[in-house]
Amino acid sequence: MTIEFYERHLKDKFRNIDGLTKDELSWLLSVHDKKIEYFKEERKMHFGAFALVTILFFIILPQALSGGEYSFPLMLLEGLLLILIIPYVFYYAWYENRLRKIESFYFVILEALNKNSERK
Repeated sequence: MTIEFYERHLKDKFRNIDGLTKDELSWLLSVHDKKIEYFKEERKMHFGAFALVTILFFIILPQALSGGEYSFPLMLLEGLLLILIIPYVFYYAWYENRLRKIESFYFVILEALNKNSERK
């Protein structure tokens, strides 16, 4: 079994896995579990980057609005941070929804594995 085997079934959303053997389903389940772990770790990194940019935006905001000597460069920095924050909200939401969809496939594989075990 190879990663291509897994990717082919993932692309098919694990619809045609009822005919697979118990070993194949167990392998798919273990690989899928590792993929979920990877996505969860990556989600933490994305959330950390999003949180840091957002916190920095709100820390600098009062200084930028104060009208002091460095208010123009700070306003430019605020604009840049805002340009980063807005798309990141949408990207993070997309990433979270993607992770949830991938997590739901875990139960599809698990159910097929249980059906396979009951048949024998």
